[in-house]
Amino acid sequence: MTGSYNAILVIASYCVAVIASYTAIYFGSRVFHLDGAKRRTWLIAGALCLGTGIWSMHFVGMSAYEMPMEMTMSFSAGLTVLSWLPALFASGLALHVITLPRVTPPGVVLASLIMGMGIFSMHYLGMYAMQMQPAIQYDPVWVTISGVIAVGASGAALVICRWIRTVSAQQAPWVKALAALVMGAAICGMHYSGMVGAVYPMGASMAVSNGLQGDWMGVPTAIVSSALLLLAIYVAYSDLKTRERARDAQTAAQEQAHQAAFYDTVTGLGNRSFMDQRLLNRLRVDEQGAQPSPFMLLYFEVELMDDKDLRTFAQQLQAVFNNAEHVVRYGTDSFMVLHPSVRVATLKRRIAQLSAALPASGVRYLWGWGASQFPSSASNSRGLIQGAQKIREWIKPEGRSSEGVGLRGRKTAAEVA
Repeated sequence: MTGSYNAILVIASYCVAVIASYTAIYFGSRVFHLDGAKRRTWLIAGALCLGTGIWSMHFVGMSAYEMPMEMTMSFSAGLTVLSWLPALFASGLALHVITLPRVTPPGVVLASLIMGMGIFSMHYLGMYAMQMQPAIQYDPVWVTISGVIAVGASGAALVICRWIRTVSAQQAPWVKALAALVMGAAICGMHYSGMVGAVYPMGASMAVSNGLQGDWMGVPTAIVSSALLLLAIYVAYSDLKTRERARDAQTAAQEQAHQAAFYDTVTGLGNRSFMDQRLLNRLRVDEQGAQPSPFMLLYFEVELMDDKDLRTFAQQLQAVFNNAEHVVRYGTDSFMVLHPSVRVATLKRRIAQLSAALPASGVRYLWGWGASQFPSSASNSRGLIQGAQKIREWIKPEGRSSEGVGLRGRKTAAEVA
């Protein structure tokens, strides 16, 4: 006996297979970077979704087949539920393999065989659940073809799913959708090639004891299973976004803590800790044993200013010493500049530029400067900082230099050597 197919239900079965495939791919990519209990939880959830999707697709596809002689299709409830288990096993194996850090080619082949046989078993156990008398017979050629498709489709699915993790974030959604379409076609190809090989004996009838019958396994099953799969994707997506927000909040908190530890809130420049760290790095001998190149450490001390004047002073300092490696606010009323070594005449010319620029920008406070050089002044950070903090010249707001006592009673040091 031969029957026919309901085109709408065939399309519905393909849609279920595609949605199930996309769910599996999504869950698989979700657990790439998870381990422990979280990984097991998402693997189990993914296996349930994919296994149930494959199982649902089979019975929607079976409902698409219109039996001859107005025979009503029915199934044994126990065997129908039992046929669900191989699909779960195959799905769990697939998700486990695609989320491993590394899989060898022989490992992919073995996983494809086991996964394919799981889908193959699910299909023919589901067919056996029809409990027809006399029993359905099968064409060995088409049974073999359906088995080859099941194994080949499983291998292709594993390779595609592992390849997805290598594409960019922009390409990932399109690649996942394309992979789901291919996997859905492969699942349906296995099912319908197996159906071609099924031979229904003349006069066959369904067992009276079959508890599952009627039209509920067609469109209603397709709608319900698709809705559940889409709901699973939504839950996974919501969880992913929640975790991303938590991770972003943690990153922001760490960045804020870093800013507080190494940057000044008023000027936006690095602070004392920032300079101390950079100075140590600057003095470090590289892996080849090469000594650090010469550099200068400049120190500027000013009368107590308000925040606006401090920002202006910082901006002028950065403008004049625009070749500096680092400009920092070293203390409440002091700044420090890490600068490549220059000649004394060049340094004094820069100081004169700063002396002229500050009054023009509205800053009219007494300020002084000092300098040390590596390696002539000192070869360690403490010596360089102490040398730079010896004020060499005080500059009055009008631009005239002031020899003698500084802001805190310090005597001026000798001229720059």
